[in-house]
Amino acid sequence: AVVSTQSTGMEGVKNLVVGHRKLPLTRIVDCLADLKPSTETDGYTTLDPKIYKKAEGMAAPSVKSTFTDVYVFVVGGGNYVEYQNLMAYQEQHPGKNIVYGSSEIMDSENFLAQLNELGEMS
Repeated sequence: AVVSTQSTGMEGVKNLVVGHRKLPLTRIVDCLADLKPSTETDGYTTLDPKIYKKAEGMAAPSVKSTFTDVYVFVVGGGNYVEYQNLMAYQEQHPGKNIVYGSSEIMDSENFLAQLNELGEMS
């Protein structure tokens, strides 16, 4: 009985933190992977090595199909909430394979330490 109570408690915390909404990173991945027009993705470039063959005098071909393999890399502090949100998105979209990485994974303790360090610098 204790296990189910703890499990239910964790589900409540998960819903409190993120709920069922997409975080900005997940919205960007959704738009780029499914080729949806969005102001959030205007500055992004998608690369598909399967269709891009460099030839002199030819422009890069336009992407016509959606992406199933998505690699997300955050330069700087990535976090578990973004990762979990992307994994929930992946579960809701069978056939999508998402890999998330960052140059540093931030937990709450490291994040607060960095904020404190920045505060001392100013």
